[in-house]
Amino acid sequence: GLTHRGCRRIIRRSRYHPPVDSASVRRTRIIATLGPSSGDEHTLRAMIEAGMDIARLNYSHGSLEDKSALIRIIRLLEAEIGRPIGILADLPGPKLRLGRFEETFDLEEGGLIAFHCGQSDSRYLDMRAKEDAIGLLSPDDISEAESMIHLPVPEAMLSAGLSEGDPVLVADGLLRFVVEYAPQEAGKIVILRTVDAGPISERKGINVPGTLLGVPSMTEKDVIALDHALLNKVDFIAVSYVRSSEDIMPVLKRIEEEGVHTPVIAKIEHPLALEALDEILEVCGGVMVARGDLGVEIPLAELPLAQERIIRDAQSRGLPATVATQMLESMIHSPRPTRAEVTDIATAIRQGASSIMLSGETAMGSHPVASVKTMAEIAERVDQVLVEVEEPDHSASFQATRVIVHAAIVLAHEIKANRVLICTEHATAARLAAAHRPRQMITALTTRQRAERRTTMFRGVDSVVINEQKRSRDTIKEAIQLLLEDGRLSKGDMVVTTSGSPSAITGATSAIRALRITEDGDLTWP
Repeated sequence: GLTHRGCRRIIRRSRYHPPVDSASVRRTRIIATLGPSSGDEHTLRAMIEAGMDIARLNYSHGSLEDKSALIRIIRLLEAEIGRPIGILADLPGPKLRLGRFEETFDLEEGGLIAFHCGQSDSRYLDMRAKEDAIGLLSPDDISEAESMIHLPVPEAMLSAGLSEGDPVLVADGLLRFVVEYAPQEAGKIVILRTVDAGPISERKGINVPGTLLGVPSMTEKDVIALDHALLNKVDFIAVSYVRSSEDIMPVLKRIEEEGVHTPVIAKIEHPLALEALDEILEVCGGVMVARGDLGVEIPLAELPLAQERIIRDAQSRGLPATVATQMLESMIHSPRPTRAEVTDIATAIRQGASSIMLSGETAMGSHPVASVKTMAEIAERVDQVLVEVEEPDHSASFQATRVIVHAAIVLAHEIKANRVLICTEHATAARLAAAHRPRQMITALTTRQRAERRTTMFRGVDSVVINEQKRSRDTIKEAIQLLLEDGRLSKGDMVVTTSGSPSAITGATSAIRALRITEDGDLTWP
């Protein structure tokens, strides 16, 4: 006779094993990208048990059917393991990529390649198309016609935006080219000369630093991916290649039409996004420092400072910030990280990142579970020394709520409370509280499973789904009883709570309480 929510609560009680020392609890959240190396149930279970909090589904790769199957597996494992697992849908965006071709080509320095813009698959590059490309060569280059490599590029506008002499980077800048010929017309052929050589394979990303291309922010593929993600009730939507707040608006509009509160994560990977960062932070629900593209769009020496600024500005508004790309890159092949990677993770956490992300390490690497476990161990150790209250998030929205949760965090610090309980309907109050990085763990009390999953991106926040009582004190008392049963609280502990009144969760945040749990499990004012 148990409801689905009741079953999940029993699972959560029986499976939650907190450490004795609350300071050793990992606060920083871990996002892991799913792919061929991590798409089976056995590996996914192991990754969750190793510390994965959020699964990233990259809609640039794979089919919608694959995504649906992964979502089903994640939800089943979530119920089995007994803690919420967030799902992040990463939309393709106007990211330029190579098309499809089966062979991997070993490029040589100084060699020529032809981009056939507007073509998605090498199978459509017939002899006539290749002859057209050869016809564009200068007399001095005609001897290289036979060795020239022909590659499809789906985006037709690339050939319109490039000019002779422009740099073109592929595979996060590992391959570098310079434009030899560009017609400055859509759907045509571009000839490039290889500067930095290496192997090139299909679907690799293309960057054109300093060049603005007339590519729409929301493509047809994005619309299809967004509709699929919302239909499957994912927890976060990541918008790729954001350049201004206007790039986020179509996604926000579609989410509003659906009648849900799915946060939008803006991926900062273009110089224009840095110029418009303030306006982007006004409309998004969090940011991601996407260092792969950002690191080739701006000078490498500027990347560390840009990362620090993005995290700081997001935190000042009470927004979660994720650092992504090459965090444990060596573990794609190696079972152990480099010392530099360990330090990089620690630096991101100390700068204020609420979550850190694995990409190729878990999507296509040889050690997906070990990568998650390694990242979790590093984060847990660094989190142990980050236990001081941060400055208030002066720029955050929801002014009344942020002032109250900040006061609660300060009170918890002053009275050395064991835990902070935040009553929240959509997880907004928990997000604002997490931005202060308090000494205590935060527990979000909510009636909504979707809000519970939303907390998986917030630093130092766990959650419990409860039934809201008529009086806020009774709701809090029920929650504390559950936390006593699963070991997150003990008799004699002190807690600070924020809630609405008279309804604790659905009412606007307006009240702060300091409570001590007596030996008989009752609550008293300290």
